Amino acid sequence: MTVVATALGGLLAESTLSNELDNSLYGMNNYPVWTTFNGFKPSSDASYINNAGTWKTFAYWRHYSALYNDYYGSYIGNQLLDRAANANNADRGDHELLPFYSGSEPRVLKIYGAESLFSGNAGRGPVNDNADRGNGTTGEFTNQNNTRVIGNTGSSQSGNYITGSIGTGTSMANTSLWTRYDWTQIVDIPDSATTVKFGAQIKVAANDKLKTFNFAGIYCAEDNYTSNTRVVNYFRVKANSSPYSLATGTLSSSASPYNWSGLTTSGATDSSGNNLKIFTPASTIANELATLNQNDYEEFEKVEYSFTPQSGTGRKMSFNLFFSESAYYLYAAAGDPTGGFQVFDPFVEFS
Repeated sequence: MTVVATALGGLLAESTLSNELDNSLYGMNNYPVWTTFNGFKPSSDASYINNAGTWKTFAYWRHYSALYNDYYGSYIGNQLLDRAANANNADRGDHELLPFYSGSEPRVLKIYGAESLFSGNAGRGPVNDNADRGNGTTGEFTNQNNTRVIGNTGSSQSGNYITGSIGTGTSMANTSLWTRYDWTQIVDIPDSATTVKFGAQIKVAANDKLKTFNFAGIYCAEDNYTSNTRVVNYFRVKANSSPYSLATGTLSSSASPYNWSGLTTSGATDSSGNNLKIFTPASTIANELATLNQNDYEEFEKVEYSFTPQSGTGRKMSFNLFFSESAYYLYAAAGDPTGGFQVFDPFVEFS
């Protein structure tokens, strides 16, 4: 790991000059909010520019969430912040909230949770209060009804301990289940590459702390479609005293489909050709590279981690910015702030 401090109150500099991601600075005047279709990419690059509102996306990024809030649209929780810190703007975490159509300059992305299962969406799309939704479906698919609303599992000290199967009787009022929201890019891994380095400049503002059971970070996924296996390398940021652990390592067949499902890395799309298929692994290998204390990131810091990709040629991986929200908070619908994860200039490098 490398951690490089960014000057307090200054203009954030780019993370690297050899980034393999497109539009890592969120600079094409896009501002998606509230809802869009999973895996959506406009049919032409021109459609990206000056886009704001619902059913939109960031240029070259695809959204994924299993929390449906508008027919078959899935929840987006994000804001865009000014790249320059404002010393007089401490109540908003230093970096000022930007409006729609705020220009094409580099911006900070902040992602956050929903605090709702959107029960009013029943009959308009998949029901979110259903911990085993999609049970029985693994591999690539397009039917949104088969997405797993549970994207991560673990264990907590509260007595809600997920040790294996999730079934019809599993309540969403559970501190050992999470729903996850991603911003994704599919990246080609060079045949010569033996190392993947990834990271970003990250921040959790002092006045916008993650709730106890929420966490956020970046993960990279590689898929094998013969065995429907997904290998994930990730880091996460969490609350200081969060009393839980995540399911890591080689997961059981019952736990695998409920950990790190998301957009396929193969590039396969639905019949429209504009939406990536969804992938639920039958087998999951989850490598937690680091667990970071949010109290150490009240100002922007650059973090980076490395891993060895799976062997082969013609390889692809997904790079994902994510926010994982506790099912317990979604079920309670308390309406309290979820906390926010701020990201500037995420990156991938190969060597």
